[in-house]
Amino acid sequence: MKVISIFNQKGGVGKSTSAGNLMAEFTKRGHAVLGVDIDPQAHLTKFLACGESDGATICELLGGEAKFIDVAQGSKYGDYIPSDRSLATRLGALADDPAFVFRLRELLAEQTDTYDYVIIDCPPAVNQLTVAALVASDYVLIPTEAEYFSMDGVCEISRTIGQVRGSKFLNPALKVLGIFFTRYRSNLTIARDMGEVMEQAAKELFGSEVLRSRIPNTCDVPESQAAKKAVAEYKPTSKAATAYSALADEVLEAIG
Repeated sequence: MKVISIFNQKGGVGKSTSAGNLMAEFTKRGHAVLGVDIDPQAHLTKFLACGESDGATICELLGGEAKFIDVAQGSKYGDYIPSDRSLATRLGALADDPAFVFRLRELLAEQTDTYDYVIIDCPPAVNQLTVAALVASDYVLIPTEAEYFSMDGVCEISRTIGQVRGSKFLNPALKVLGIFFTRYRSNLTIARDMGEVMEQAAKELFGSEVLRSRIPNTCDVPESQAAKKAVAEYKPTSKAATAYSALADEVLEAIG
């Protein structure tokens, strides 16, 4: 089982959308997939469940008040652990436990024989939830937009990942699969220029690269969200569907 966190401290970069579409692509390829929503905004949950969760969530699971079998839900794109806004209000109490950052890793380790891939949708912030996700992960994927201020966010991400990798007690084996562009507009000079800047930054900061697959800025993505469908199901011939399929292939190839 391989665990992949999708992480960016900046919100609105297509993190949850990418998590859901990668789940769909992995499932389509015959893999057993689990999505873990640790974002209190619960966008991945709303996408997979077609609404709010009405049962136990990641909050109860991390708090030891519910078991995995009671929390895990099924969807057409794979199983998932739902989230809701109670996670934000209870985070302080949960994180008072010094072992909190290891709890998710322990829970996922119990599912090694059940799933091929786990995709964690991280919150757009650096907090104990983010650290717990990175500690539990084998790999990190970083979605970002090809714009000037995105560089600041990537630098902040590198510091967070560096702290996790730099501690022998956290996750020194954590690997960065790469950065990938969302809402990409190939007709803009700034987008092409930022591609070159990000390529250099990926090598220097993470020892990785900017992935070849770029998710285009197209109305098909928000429309598919509204329809509660992966882009490949909503409009199979769209450029966005082709891009997410290519991204999935690229990720799977990199993991080997």
